[in-house]
Amino acid sequence: MQILKPRPDFIIVKDYFTPVQASKWIELILKKGTDPVRGFSHPDLKPNRFHPTPKYPVKNFMCMGFYWNPLNYSYLKYLPDHTSKPWPIPASLRGFCSSVLETYFPWNKYSPETVLVNYYDSKSAMGLHVDKDEQDHKSPVIGMSFGSTCRFFYENENGLISDVKIPGNSVYVFGKSARLMRHGVGTLYSNTLSAGSEQYLKNKERISLTIRQVYH
Repeated sequence: MQILKPRPDFIIVKDYFTPVQASKWIELILKKGTDPVRGFSHPDLKPNRFHPTPKYPVKNFMCMGFYWNPLNYSYLKYLPDHTSKPWPIPASLRGFCSSVLETYFPWNKYSPETVLVNYYDSKSAMGLHVDKDEQDHKSPVIGMSFGSTCRFFYENENGLISDVKIPGNSVYVFGKSARLMRHGVGTLYSNTLSAGSEQYLKNKERISLTIRQVYH
């Protein structure tokens, strides 16, 4: 493992997952993603003055716990236009969060309430944004990254945009002073698939999970 601290209250732990662990997580996510109702989708985004019907900028999207609605940036207990709830957050994922925070980012009373799963391909990118749709703007965001290395943009402590490479099988956490930093995902680098993902993902594909506490 290698620990990076690009700015205060933002850490990256490279090679957090072994290839076997990564393979199991990817398999779990892809299996859930095949569900016709609760699985992966490519939803519409909130209209803007440039695009009346923009699509989500990532190949596929899925939620566990609360559903984050890209049309109005709200959190829902049920899927839009369905009586079904999103997948529940697995106990193994809750245990993972506890372990990460205990080891790398001490935090009391963290309750994972939503998991946003993004499946990137070579045409995907996530523009600069701030995770501010949650009522809780203090608890950290915990990220899991599998597959290809991404170029991760972030706002440093001086308000300037910098970038860092986050390889597959890594974990990242930002909270406290970094909780409302602008951030985004750009290039996925070629031929960088992390060990354990080769049988599930193609070149320049990535799966990320971001875990948040929505309410106080």
